[in-house]
Amino acid sequence: MKRESKVTYIRLAPKQYKVYLHGNEYDVRVIGVGHRQGDVKPLFLEIDGKLEEVMIEVKEYEEVVEELAIPSAGVATEIHKKRQRAERDGDVTTPIPGKITEILVSVGDNVKIGQPVLIVEAMKMENEIHAPKDGVVKEIYISKDDNVMPDEALIYIE
Repeated sequence: MKRESKVTYIRLAPKQYKVYLHGNEYDVRVIGVGHRQGDVKPLFLEIDGKLEEVMIEVKEYEEVVEELAIPSAGVATEIHKKRQRAERDGDVTTPIPGKITEILVSVGDNVKIGQPVLIVEAMKMENEIHAPKDGVVKEIYISKDDNVMPDEALIYIE
């Protein structure tokens, strides 16, 4: 009998902040990060209870090296990877972090630009996500109840 072991790598990042600016105090919570366009990407923030989209531009990069120790005593290991980034013109993504509540298409379906292809629940609201172009659904990377982020490819339309 072959034993299999799955390893999930989780890295903690700050999510909630207290920001002091010009004598004012703000409660800021990071809701998610949008799809990068060059060095500019949107951050979705909740500032004192109000959802805001903030565009940030990266001006300087710093190299970060992270190591993950994986036991090698004859145990098969698998590292779960994040969904691929939405970079192709046929990639369907969400504008805000949320949870998939319904997938409206199947692989092989013909779709038209603007046609609803899935429903994402975000901030207690259901949001229709539309096809970015005419084409055929080639791949579906998500399942119902998956949590998704704006930079992820959810469906690919060719």
